[in-house]
Amino acid sequence: MHQPPATLPVDGPELRKRRMAAGLEIDDLATAAGISRSYLSHLETGSRTQMRPARYKRLFDALSAAERAQTNPHGDTDKE
Repeated sequence: MHQPPATLPVDGPELRKRRMAAGLEIDDLATAAGISRSYLSHLETGSRTQMRPARYKRLFDALSAAERAQTNPHGDTDKE
């Protein structure tokens, strides 16, 4: 049976770039993802390069939500 990976790689500089483009402070994203500010800082600077899948999902779900809000701040949709 296939087992999920114990950890997933994280591209710290890309993570920081996306966070900043979404207009988030490090504290904001850390809180939204349920991780500590220092843990997120370690990821962004490359002193940590791996995350467990559950934390990885929470972090990138929070980042994706912030990116969507940045591109569509009023929640407008094209649907009528």
